[in-house]
Amino acid sequence: MDYYIGVDAGGTKTTAIAYDSNENKFNEVKKGPGNVSVNWSMALKNIENSIHEVKKDQSKNNLKGISVGIAGLIPSKKEEITSYLEQLFSVPVEVDTDYKLAFDSTFKSGNGILLVAGTGVVLYGCSNNETAKIGGWGHLLGDEGSGYDIVIRTIKQAIEVYEEENRHVSIIEKILTKIDGSTMEDIKLYIYSHEKSDIAQFAPLIIQSAEKGDKFSVTILEDIVTVLHGKLILMKDKLKTDHKIDVSVMGGILSQKSYVLTLLLDRLKEDTRFTFIEPKEPNAAVVKLYKDTLTQQNHADTLAVGLMSGTSLDGIDAVLCRVIGQNEDTEIEVVDFQTYQYSADVLKKVEKVVSGEQLLLSNLSELNVDLGYEYAEAVKNICEKNNISASSLGYVASHGQTVYHDAEVRTNKRRSTMQIGEPSIIAYETGAKVISNFRSKDMAAHGEGAPLVPKSESILYRDGQDNILLNIGGISNLTYLPRSTEEPIFGFDTGPGNMMINEAVSHFYSIDYDNNGDIASIGKLIPSLLDELMSHWFIEKSTPKSTGRDEFGKEYTLVLIEKYKEYKQEDFIYTLTYFTAQSIVKHIKDIIKQGHQVDNLIVGGGGTHNDTLMKAIADLLADTRVKVKTQEDLGFSSDAKEAIAFVILGNQTVNQLPGNVPSVTGAKQEVILGSITYPN
Repeated sequence: MDYYIGVDAGGTKTTAIAYDSNENKFNEVKKGPGNVSVNWSMALKNIENSIHEVKKDQSKNNLKGISVGIAGLIPSKKEEITSYLEQLFSVPVEVDTDYKLAFDSTFKSGNGILLVAGTGVVLYGCSNNETAKIGGWGHLLGDEGSGYDIVIRTIKQAIEVYEEENRHVSIIEKILTKIDGSTMEDIKLYIYSHEKSDIAQFAPLIIQSAEKGDKFSVTILEDIVTVLHGKLILMKDKLKTDHKIDVSVMGGILSQKSYVLTLLLDRLKEDTRFTFIEPKEPNAAVVKLYKDTLTQQNHADTLAVGLMSGTSLDGIDAVLCRVIGQNEDTEIEVVDFQTYQYSADVLKKVEKVVSGEQLLLSNLSELNVDLGYEYAEAVKNICEKNNISASSLGYVASHGQTVYHDAEVRTNKRRSTMQIGEPSIIAYETGAKVISNFRSKDMAAHGEGAPLVPKSESILYRDGQDNILLNIGGISNLTYLPRSTEEPIFGFDTGPGNMMINEAVSHFYSIDYDNNGDIASIGKLIPSLLDELMSHWFIEKSTPKSTGRDEFGKEYTLVLIEKYKEYKQEDFIYTLTYFTAQSIVKHIKDIIKQGHQVDNLIVGGGGTHNDTLMKAIADLLADTRVKVKTQEDLGFSSDAKEAIAFVILGNQTVNQLPGNVPSVTGAKQEVILGSITYPN
């Protein structure tokens, strides 16, 4: 269930309430004062604690947003409070004054006047986009008509009676009883030594006396109502409207069935300029706020950058996209795609880490920072190339560099994964919000944390046919995307993609990759090596399954090179290439054997540039009805596919929507992926 939290942080208490999408309240927490002008740290702590407490035990529900209405909000502090709460709760937060929150809750049409009379008084109105505010000055500067004003007026007029007639009016006797006093001097000392809210607490006592017929108290309240009515007239004039306008009221002295409210409503019935409407709970404004925001987001485009640096270590893929919508309504337009090479020094550090060599924690920490700067430069470069400011991006979705991924469950050992490339640096350097650490949440939900691309494929590639989406990066992974939305999507890693080929050509020829598969094209198959490779435990492992450099990286490749050193180098390269093709096709044929229809195999990733590999895949599928296509055949970029996928996953995250596919990763449920880092 989606839910929202509205917080009303007033001068005497902070109330946090959870609502479902239909504004039904299902949890409420009250804490101490939330007026940040009176006590900044205490107010923030009360706001924070109220949200924490109302969120408690809601792990199965999806928090969509928080709104906080704060008494005494200083405009210059609004962004600071918003950023603090968004970092703390990882959801969008809207911060405004308490009276604006209350107004939005009651006047969803946008036109009306809200009068809030509690410890203080404030009026906020809007008519035809003309807004105005009266009051909110605090007890030292005004706020006539407030609870505080009721008490002070009562005491002042009681002093006149005391000085003229040498007696206490009955309401003064009641106040003296409350403060354990006996003289007017005791009341004076109390006023001098107590806060505005403490003094205002006697207002209900005066109101109760008036309800019971105490003429002195009635006179005080009639004066107060005259003041409040006058403020409403002044507000209407400020809004420059000649039409009848809706009025709503709330606050301690105007609470339901209050004598002051009765007197005020009698005045309004006689005044044809106003129509009274019942107020709504101020916290409930949060639901409309975020529903409206999500609706606007669904119809507004966002520029975003996706960053992907895969297991093949061939650079940083950066894609600049225009994103519209969410979930299955997501539309992606690729504005630009670039691959930026790692600097030589950083590449050496990455190779050392991913090779499994022992290293100091300081080396890993240093590389995390170095990669953060490299990713930030990639973002700035692609933005500069396209004449946009990086800070104007809706977000950057950074996969990070995987340095460890273990999806196996062993006794006394949990699954774990690590992607580095410090998001705080990317956010600070670019001025953009960064989504990172996508895999960990799926693992927390007992999934393998991979593959994550299938979510994006389910959004982009449903076309009325039964398709397999294959990505050949360092590792190869596929997604089975059935034409029927009733049939589950599934996907998994099939084994190595370019990883072992790249390691071998680097060892033999000191080059990064086999361009177009030219070396492999002159080689011959080594049957014994192929048999050994195909007998690797991962190839026969049941799904879900994911793998990485720890199984098919440099160490494993070098062992095989030593074992088969009597063979020609090009034969070794060809056999690795053929193994990649056969391990992929073996899994595709297994899917067909299980009774699934497959119309198309759509291939993306760097492997599409290896002609020998692509030919081997097509030849091995020749005895099936499967048509082999590339991303380019569909108007997409093979190289950009994974970077685009993380733009889509980032879009899911910022819209608080799931990004994993449990039938693929083995997770127990759909979860929102990633962590959000804000630029300031």
